[in-house]
Amino acid sequence: MQTKTLYLFTRTPLHVGAGSSVGAIDQPIQRERHTGFPVIPGSSLKGVLADGAQYLADRKGTRTETGRAVFGHEKTDDKESKSGGVSFGEAKLLAFPIRSAKGCFAWLTCPMVLQRWARATGASLDGLPNPVGYQSCHKNSVLGDKAIFEDYAFTRLGDFSQSVHLANLIADPVWKNAAADHLALVSNDAFAHFALTACEVAQHVKIDDESGTASKGALFNQENVPSETLFYAILTEVRTGVLQQLTIPPAIQIGGDATTGLGFCTAELP
Repeated sequence: MQTKTLYLFTRTPLHVGAGSSVGAIDQPIQRERHTGFPVIPGSSLKGVLADGAQYLADRKGTRTETGRAVFGHEKTDDKESKSGGVSFGEAKLLAFPIRSAKGCFAWLTCPMVLQRWARATGASLDGLPNPVGYQSCHKNSVLGDKAIFEDYAFTRLGDFSQSVHLANLIADPVWKNAAADHLALVSNDAFAHFALTACEVAQHVKIDDESGTASKGALFNQENVPSETLFYAILTEVRTGVLQQLTIPPAIQIGGDATTGLGFCTAELP
């Protein structure tokens, strides 16, 4: 059973809504239940890619033969309904951008995130350091022996040697040119704290259709995954030979608010 890893690197903030809220944020993003990490559902990835022009035969949404093979199709006059030949896993978090007192910003990852990625992709993580508590192990973004991410000071334990390998995962110039020097390994607890609390929250107002101005009392808060966040998703071949028919455009838009610039991502399938 063949698998490939799809990497998504957000160029703009991204909002894949959870659909409901129980707190101060009216429109939260989707998160894993047990970790609180942001995720992109596999259904969102499949839907976006299935709408690619190369898989559509006409403006009515009729799929080409390749589109039918990869994504499936409903029953028509000449064909029975059939599921797609590729399974799209949800996109999980691999590196999260955070404000840094030096170097503008840094990307954070942690042992648990890397171990999950290695399990899914078969990558090797020999010699992975295991930072404890509020400490970090990285190359740059340091002030003396300290690193300051958001409002927290971290003690530098040494170099994060795997950062060079991770920097070569994708060719996006922002990631490829900066990740080796700005990728930090922190503890699982520290990473979980930032992934849960450091997404951006933007305030919006509802516009009245008649007046064209803000509706009274219609202020709402929307949570977004920040730009320069790295996700990975596992694509699995359900029927032999289908996965190789899938082509990924260099940039795709995922989630809501496309007309206001949200959700544009670099997409790479090495």
